[in-house]
Amino acid sequence: MSERVWMPKRRLPRWKISLRITHIIRIIHLILTLVALSILLGGCFGGLGQKISSPDTPPLTGPTGGLTVKALLTANMADDDSIGRVKAVLTRGSHILEQDLAVDLASMTAAGSFPKVLIGTWELEVRVCNQHGDLTYMGSTSIFVQEGKTASVELPLRATPGTLVMHMDISDFDSYQLVKGRIIIGTGQEPEVVKEFTRDASPIVTVEIDRLSPKTHDLRIELYKDTFHSYNRIYQGPWETITIRPGLTTQVNWNPAWGCVEIIGYIDAPPPPPTSVNVVAEGNGILISWDPVVPVENDLQGYKIYIQTDPFAGFQLAAVVSSQQTSYLYLPEPSHPEGVIFWAQVAVSSIDQGGNESIRSHPVTVEWITAAIEHEP
Repeated sequence: MSERVWMPKRRLPRWKISLRITHIIRIIHLILTLVALSILLGGCFGGLGQKISSPDTPPLTGPTGGLTVKALLTANMADDDSIGRVKAVLTRGSHILEQDLAVDLASMTAAGSFPKVLIGTWELEVRVCNQHGDLTYMGSTSIFVQEGKTASVELPLRATPGTLVMHMDISDFDSYQLVKGRIIIGTGQEPEVVKEFTRDASPIVTVEIDRLSPKTHDLRIELYKDTFHSYNRIYQGPWETITIRPGLTTQVNWNPAWGCVEIIGYIDAPPPPPTSVNVVAEGNGILISWDPVVPVENDLQGYKIYIQTDPFAGFQLAAVVSSQQTSYLYLPEPSHPEGVIFWAQVAVSSIDQGGNESIRSHPVTVEWITAAIEHEP
């Protein structure tokens, strides 16, 4: 019969058990740290490339999400070398996240992603710079990032407004103590832009107009003395054209447009009055005759015959005859009974082709009875 020997179980000291648990916890922490670092570096929404440029680095703790950006480019961007760099910028308060987008000229898109973005509403702006670093196209929108989700956005881009800088030489108006001016852009009833300026001690005035649409504009400059009233306007220039390029500053040197006016004057003197005016009773009328008139300009148009039958009525125009005619038969109206003396005064003037009329000839008085006419020279 064998003898069974009982031996007590061996137990680890308490301090060794505590050490082993601590070691296991450290290993777990190390694994979790490596996993988190792998996610951060590898990116669950697109990889490396995100740059934080805020003054105070936003905390990486808290719920986050992702954002993918696709900007729609236009064909002319590639044609005129407008694409140098495409950058997406996320802004919320003082936090700014920047990400360069990859350009695909085949599909004319620029795409990229932000792998770790704190949840909430952000302002997204996509900027396209040309080869020289000038901002040429831009688009913006608001994005709401949700926890654990990737927000996607397609953003059309528009040409960036440009800037016009006018250097105006108005030294020709130094005689005026105060000169004000207006730069008018747009020929419609309501101008697109009206920029006012005032000349100081320098004869060169520089005016900057920003945020102009990139296109060809019509432009005109007006100058005034003292106030912007029409009666104080001393210069109004002709309409000119100016082209604004996307995102660029256009410099223009401007001077008033001067011209030369040649004045040729001539004197259009009225013709001389007719002479040797004679009246003869002839039947029931009066035959009026005169000598022909020869003006200095040789532009005689005709003659006017004036008759006065009532001293309180004045002379009345009786007829207008051509330049070839030097006589006229005046037939008074038979308004008087037979045997009543009828009298009249006759005067003649000449007119030229310019509408000038001479003074009248010396009046000639004539009297007659209904049956017979007499005259006095």
